[in-house]
Order: sequence, then structure tokens, then C-alpha cells
Amino acid sequence: MVKRAVLFVNGDLTSLSSLKIRKSDFLIGVDGGTRLIRRLGLTPNIIIGDFDSLPRPHRGAVLVKTTQELTDTEFALDYCNLQKFKEVLLVGILGHRLDHLLANIFLASKFKLTIYDGQQVLYFITGPSSRVLEGWHGDLVSLVPLTDCSGVITTGLKWRLQVEYLKFGTSRGISNVMTGKTARVSFKEGRLLVIKATTPG
Repeated sequence: MVKRAVLFVNGDLTSLSSLKIRKSDFLIGVDGGTRLIRRLGLTPNIIIGDFDSLPRPHRGAVLVKTTQELTDTEFALDYCNLQKFKEVLLVGILGHRLDHLLANIFLASKFKLTIYDGQQVLYFITGPSSRVLEGWHGDLVSLVPLTDCSGVITTGLKWRLQVEYLKFGTSRGISNVMTGKTARVSFKEGRLLVIKATTPG
């Protein structure tokens, strides 16, 4: 059974070099995001959208969006929910338009998923939970509380949090630094956005 769906969205993405695709992944091209799959030399399992940024394919599995009340991305995420994928990875969802960026962030916070955006990886986590981050010494890690979060503990970061409380709307967890190749973030309650950014070099 396929456990992970990888959605390629038509956003701004400069690099795919660190993206790791598994053989078992179910690849979904979200309209124009299909071009990112082709850049990797791969074939989408299905293409979803209203095809306003990509000519409608004549071959392969296609799901045409039938409502304008949802964006192509939300329509594709609803499809993933119906298919009961255990994990969802979004690629290329961030961009330069603030309205789309905020809408996608809020949309992503509703689902259990990860966002890959070149040098950044975004994890949306609901407590109680624990997440191991893999990277390099010097990588930046920011904890952004989407709700009030309690019992926050970090290891492998320069400034450790020890059973602390992160309040929604504050910057207490911004711009921490990894001290090795792994770090761990755990907390008891709340909804947390964890952003890991690879530093150049």
C-alpha cells in the first residue's frame, strides 16, 4: 500500500536537488506543478486541476477540478484524504504572492503534511508529538506556534527549550541553530509549525 503522496504545486521553486523521492511514492501533479515532476525525469501517477496553467493531457490519469470554490491545491488535498494516504508532502507550494502564500500556509495547517521548498522544509505538528530534524550544523530552525503550545522541549539546538510554553503570536522560537546533523522537537499540547532552513555553504 502506498503510504505517501507527493504533490507538486505550481509555485516558485529554485532547487529540487535535496528532494528525496521514494519508489513507493504516489506522484501528483497539481496543474502546472506537473512540470516539476517532469524536471525530475519522472511520470505523475495522476494530474489534478482545472488546467489553466497546463494543457490538459491526452494520456494518463487525470482528475479535472469541478468547482471554483476550491483552489487546485485544496482540491488535490481533499483527494489525498479520500485516498487515505498516511503522509503528504507538498513541493513548490510557496511563492512570491502573499495572498497565495498565506492561504497555502493556513490550508497546510489543516492537514498532516510536510512542505518542501528548496532550501526550506516546513512541518505542521499537533501535540503531543515529537519530530526529529535531519540537516547540518548551522542550519536554522524556527518554531512558530499556530496555537498556544505547552511542554516544548528541544535538543540538538544552540538555544535549548526545556518544558517551555510558546504563546501564539510571539517570536520566542524563531531562528535557532542546529549544533549537529540532527535535532529533536517535542511538545505536549498545541499546533506547531517547525521550519528548517539549510544555510548556504
